[in-house]
Amino acid sequence: MATMPPAPRSLLAPSPASASGSSTPVPTASRNNPISLRIYKAIGTNFDDRASREALEIASSFYSSKGKAKADATSSAASDGDDIVPVRRTLRGQSAATARKNLKRDVEARLAGGSQRFLEAFGEVDSKLDVLREHMLDMQSRCDQVQAELDQANSGTKYLLERADGLRSQRSSAQLRTSLVSFFLHRFTLSAAEEAALNASALDLNQNLFDALDRVEAIRHDCRALLGGDDEMSMQAGLDIMAATGVQLEAGYAKIHRWLEFQFRQMTREAQLEVSSVMREAVKRLGKRPALLKDALQVLTTTRQGAILTAFLDALTRGGPNGLPRPIEIHAHDPTRYVGDMLAWVHQATASEHELLESLFGVGRNRVRMVGEERSAERSEAEQMVSDALDKNLDGLGRPLKLRIEQTIKSQEGIIMTYRIVNLVQFYLVTMRKTIGPGAVLSQALQELYDYADAAFFGTLQAQGRSLLRFLHPPDANLSPPLALRDSCQVLREIIAVYDTSLVDPHERETDFAKLLDAAVDPAVEMCERMADLRKQSTVTGAWDKDVFLVNCLEYLQHTLEAYAFTAPRVTLLQEQVAQHVESMTFEHHGKLLEQCGLGPVLKAMRTRPAETPLSRLPGATPKELTSALTQFSSFLTSHDPLTSPRLALLANPRLAEGIHRTALRRISEAYAEIADHVLDKKEGYEFAETLLRRGRDEVEVALGVADA
Repeated sequence: MATMPPAPRSLLAPSPASASGSSTPVPTASRNNPISLRIYKAIGTNFDDRASREALEIASSFYSSKGKAKADATSSAASDGDDIVPVRRTLRGQSAATARKNLKRDVEARLAGGSQRFLEAFGEVDSKLDVLREHMLDMQSRCDQVQAELDQANSGTKYLLERADGLRSQRSSAQLRTSLVSFFLHRFTLSAAEEAALNASALDLNQNLFDALDRVEAIRHDCRALLGGDDEMSMQAGLDIMAATGVQLEAGYAKIHRWLEFQFRQMTREAQLEVSSVMREAVKRLGKRPALLKDALQVLTTTRQGAILTAFLDALTRGGPNGLPRPIEIHAHDPTRYVGDMLAWVHQATASEHELLESLFGVGRNRVRMVGEERSAERSEAEQMVSDALDKNLDGLGRPLKLRIEQTIKSQEGIIMTYRIVNLVQFYLVTMRKTIGPGAVLSQALQELYDYADAAFFGTLQAQGRSLLRFLHPPDANLSPPLALRDSCQVLREIIAVYDTSLVDPHERETDFAKLLDAAVDPAVEMCERMADLRKQSTVTGAWDKDVFLVNCLEYLQHTLEAYAFTAPRVTLLQEQVAQHVESMTFEHHGKLLEQCGLGPVLKAMRTRPAETPLSRLPGATPKELTSALTQFSSFLTSHDPLTSPRLALLANPRLAEGIHRTALRRISEAYAEIADHVLDKKEGYEFAETLLRRGRDEVEVALGVADA
């Protein structure tokens, strides 16, 4: 049971803090007087603190007036119950004293009432707790019953749980196998769309087929891991996959082959020669099956060969659309234009066809090659296939082209026109060699044409040379180059001008043109030599006339050739021949001048005298004869022309004539100097030698005009 709480402190007793903190000091005289002490204590007590004020307010509520007590009776009874202080009857003026007297008792009574209510409340709580305890015990018994039932259920379902665990593990294993099988099938089999792209019967090609082929190739590459294992089942699976994918792969390549054959058969006109990216990729893929690619290219070459030949014949006979450009054979009367138009058409067709094949095989897409640039000798496999296909495509052009050009060459009588055709064929031959290579069929056909035209030209040139030697006659009186030589040089000049426009390498021109020069110049030189021999036999001055005539002819030939660098070796040879004849003329002219000036007998005596014999004792060089010769020489010095001689007037080159005359005069001066040295020599036996020599050496050189030579 609950115990009583301790009695509370008197409500009217001041708090210790207030009593001690605010007490009024008591005088010493009144400390023993109780009344004074009480008065001072009452006066000194401080009731301003909160606790004291609340205690006083509670105490005052115990003793309110009757009216107020009656008004609050109902509410106080409802809230406090037994806490109401009993109303006592007192006389007027004694209520306060009675209240002070009964204050402690009233407070204790009030506290007792409150404690009683607490006890009643706790008793009710205790009874409620007893009820709760009973409920808890009942709940515990029921939980024990449920636990027993659960234990019984667990023991009964243990087998089912174990079975469920086994099924769960089997399900996990099955899911793992399913994922592995799905991954295996995804990696080693084709999807439905890929199989449809490979096996579709429609003759259509797109990127889906190429993707499916890439997928098949990837499967076959991955399948090598299965074939390389030790497991027999894995090896068998790999073999099965390789067999299945092999069939699919061949089906894809067969479809590409059929599609390419169909597309190649449509390439008969220029408007249908565009190469799409799908076609280029198809050719690239089919390159892994050389037999199928070769078969497809055979269809292409057959189609293009017929189309190109038809287009060439149409260009010859019909011309272009609506008659423009006009047919090539309209210009058959002009051999140069006729042959040039045919070769230009073939060159253009070759370039177009080569561009088509390069685009088809994807060759040279990342490299820019200038027009006419020589191709590298090293070729890739694709470039070799382009070259082979181009040869077959253009194979049909060789025969009609050769036939028409050969007929044109045969019909030509003029050597210039023949050589223009030769040079034209050579131009396109060099161009084709640089464009499609020297081993191409068309290049070989042009080489055969060039050989034929060149042989025809040289045949005509040799016939012309033989005609020069057929009817010979002595030169004209003026010893000028004959008309046949001038005509031959005019032809040679035109031939050289045509050759100068050719594409032959400048470093090879001298060697290449040497054969033509030999065939053209040698007969002309031989003709001139034979005509000079006829002149020599028919006149007294034949030897001199021969040299003059040959110098005129050789210089005419030299002037014809010297304008071009590639004729330099032949020009040098002609200059050497001219120099030989000039030397012969100089020697003969010097001899004639020696006879005219009178120094000839003296020089002859000097050079033919016996040893140790004085010159003055030899015939022709005696003092008398020497005096006569020197007198004649003085007359010669005053009468001769130092610039030219009538004997050299027939030379076509005045500078050459002046050079010969000047050289001869220089030798005359040297001869006089030699004679003067011997005359002044005392061993020669001349008396008064200074009087014999009327002129000094310098004076003779000035008189002869060779002082500055």
